[in-house]
Amino acid sequence: MGQRKTCRSVLQAFAVEHHGYVTRQDAERLGVTAAEFDRLVDRGRLIPVSDRLYRLDGMPHSRRHALAEAVLRVGRDAFLSHDAVLALHDLTDHDPSPVRVATPHAHRSTRWPQHLEVLRRHLPAEDLTTYRGIRSTTVTRALLDCCGVLAADQLIAAADRAVHSGLLLRRERNAVLEALELTTA
Repeated sequence: MGQRKTCRSVLQAFAVEHHGYVTRQDAERLGVTAAEFDRLVDRGRLIPVSDRLYRLDGMPHSRRHALAEAVLRVGRDAFLSHDAVLALHDLTDHDPSPVRVATPHAHRSTRWPQHLEVLRRHLPAEDLTTYRGIRSTTVTRALLDCCGVLAADQLIAAADRAVHSGLLLRRERNAVLEALELTTA
């Protein structure tokens, strides 16, 4: 005889795959009623992060979780941009501040937390991808976008780390550095 799944176990299985986060819409798609969802919030099992985003209690927190949260806060079609993408892959030694998240949609005058910068941006599909379950620009696009955000030596080091970790081919690295007018040695 199979064991009945609880609302919490259903949400936990989902949250594990989504860096600890869940929305009311996610819960609804998973068959969790609004009353059951509200009960989990009232009991502190789901912790409100923003008006539509919740974090399952007890989930570990890391740099990647914080980056996933930034994208989820902004909403549908949002993606990491600039040095936040490089931080996602540990290609830089610094944590981005603010975390840049872009979206093609206009937002009403939403007050974002200080650690978050929301950019309105339309990019072609080839410049967007998903890494570790987090929608973002490609590493190539992020390196190009970081011109003026990071120093030349930081960009070169990030490009070299991307090659070393298999995120870029050497010829892609050279093309990016050439486009940035940096040394490609």
